[in-house]
Amino acid sequence: MQYFDVEGKTWKSLASTTPSIDAANCYCAASAGNNMYVSGFREKSLYYIYRYDTEGNVWDNQLHSCGKINNLCIVDDYMYAISSDCNQVPQRYNFSKCQWQTFAKVSIPSNSLFFCSGETVLNSKVYVLYGTLLYTSFWALQNAVLHCFDPVKNEWEEKAKTCKRHYGSSLFVVNNRLYVAGGYDSSDTSGCACGNSTAVEVYDEENNTWSVVEQKHIPPNNLGAVEIEGRVYFIINKFALDSGIRIPPGELYPVHLGEWENLAKIAPNAVLCYLPVKRESLKTERGKL
Repeated sequence: MQYFDVEGKTWKSLASTTPSIDAANCYCAASAGNNMYVSGFREKSLYYIYRYDTEGNVWDNQLHSCGKINNLCIVDDYMYAISSDCNQVPQRYNFSKCQWQTFAKVSIPSNSLFFCSGETVLNSKVYVLYGTLLYTSFWALQNAVLHCFDPVKNEWEEKAKTCKRHYGSSLFVVNNRLYVAGGYDSSDTSGCACGNSTAVEVYDEENNTWSVVEQKHIPPNNLGAVEIEGRVYFIINKFALDSGIRIPPGELYPVHLGEWENLAKIAPNAVLCYLPVKRESLKTERGKL
């Protein structure tokens, strides 16, 4: 396991994390308190949720029957596991009872294909953005559709469509508002994103509308850098990382991004999340894993 040193702008090994995880492939990660949870695959079609305890410096794992989990998020005492395959029944894990249970599926029209383009939590509800293909006499690309899951009601509500198409994007929260960034504007029928980089959009919850966020200070780059509310985020492996760069009000010039080139130098299948670690484990107080 590695962390990104924001001062030195390099990836470094987190020496205290021994032994390492034994997964052959990892798909996503989420953290809660002193624990990090990783969805992974080991062998013989066996899928696990791996848990790393930063206090005890130990890994454990649990076999599950959810299949490939592409998105994990935590709401109160539950961890929600949602696959990019909408035909798969979603499940959530109860931490206090140590058991899995199914919950409601998103309603999908029979002539449509939905591909998950991000999942996040806002105000104790789960939001998922789906890139969509609609079949009439041929498959046609559609704008993405936002869906909201209410754990109290155990039901999904369809929200507004985005202004642009989004596939393989990231959905995340900034200042209590939903944003989508990264990804592409096209996809094939297997869900593989392709085409051109897509726009950054923000969701207006009160009016149930999306709008495009103008990128005034971000030069063309291959680091996934985007500007949101005067902050610079990097979309790395579908993870939105707050760089700490702040753009002063009234700034007329683009942000210099050259010193961040190492950020993208990680394996394409690496998973990232924020995780608090012990001060003695690294020189900075907090790492980005």
